[in-house]
Amino acid sequence: MAQLFISYRSSDGRDKATALARDLGALYGDQQVFLDKDDLRAGVRWRDEIASTLKQQPVLLLLLTPHLLAASDDRGQLRIDDPADPVRREVADALAGGAHLIPLLCDGVTAPPPAADLPPPFNRLGEFTWRPLRAYDWEHDVRRLVDDLQALGIAPMQPAAMAAAAAARPSVGRARRRWLVAAMAAILALALGIGGYALRAARVAESPSNTDVTGAWSATLSSDETLSLSLRQTGDQVELNSRPVPISQRADWAEYRSFWRERFGSELDTVTYRGKGSASALPGEQLVVDIALQIVSTPGDVLVDTGNLNATITADGSTMAGTLWLNSKQLERELRLARRPSAK
Repeated sequence: MAQLFISYRSSDGRDKATALARDLGALYGDQQVFLDKDDLRAGVRWRDEIASTLKQQPVLLLLLTPHLLAASDDRGQLRIDDPADPVRREVADALAGGAHLIPLLCDGVTAPPPAADLPPPFNRLGEFTWRPLRAYDWEHDVRRLVDDLQALGIAPMQPAAMAAAAAARPSVGRARRRWLVAAMAAILALALGIGGYALRAARVAESPSNTDVTGAWSATLSSDETLSLSLRQTGDQVELNSRPVPISQRADWAEYRSFWRERFGSELDTVTYRGKGSASALPGEQLVVDIALQIVSTPGDVLVDTGNLNATITADGSTMAGTLWLNSKQLERELRLARRPSAK
């Protein structure tokens, strides 16, 4: 039976729930992570199946997105006020069964609302220690969550088993497998008393001297799609920003632009990529950058999508090859980055 149960509001939490299930499944095993869209068998009563799972007292990971508490039904009533609301039932069943709850704050939510403003069982959220789950610092936040789960007695798979499981999962690209194996190594190192800071510092120190990625880069996703990026590396930390990207003529953005028009009554013609992450290199290997991305509207700075960029720099430091993952599309694309000449 699954030890981890992910609860979310599908209107704005499905992408993050799917990404979290993928990463935790690679660390703990897919059978230990329950996500309704993946784990509900055909022909079963879905409420009964979820209730049965929650009776086993898994850890409930509640994605506290803006819509989770604020979504309303066709009559304009808050969904959390309805005893039949699926999220409300999941939280109620979990707490009634003695499950441990970890609220994960997403998409700008900074703290659970006051208990007096919430109906049962949501008025108990303040009893539990919450954690952030931020797109721009995804790797850091997932590792912190793994530490919390370890303290609750839920241990990841052994490195050999995790590496074999990651290699067997076709939906996880080579770059993400590398991150998951590295994450497992970092967790075990911490368990042995080796500080994470020292581990990262050693990786940077062992990496070639010509692998600072600071500067302007051109990222090519296809023959007709190129992003102009700026990277800034400070120690083992990397920050990414892009120039505004026109999307008004892009067929792959048409559906979302229509949604934007209906929701906000305006046009979305330009977006910007930004993100934060890390740069590290194992002994004898080239530097790898792993960046949690946000795609935001320009202007307005409204979150449009989240994802991940992972790339390895070449020996001469002039190019990088890797992948770009977008959570909304659940799609990994290859990309190539070329360093642009410095302005004189």
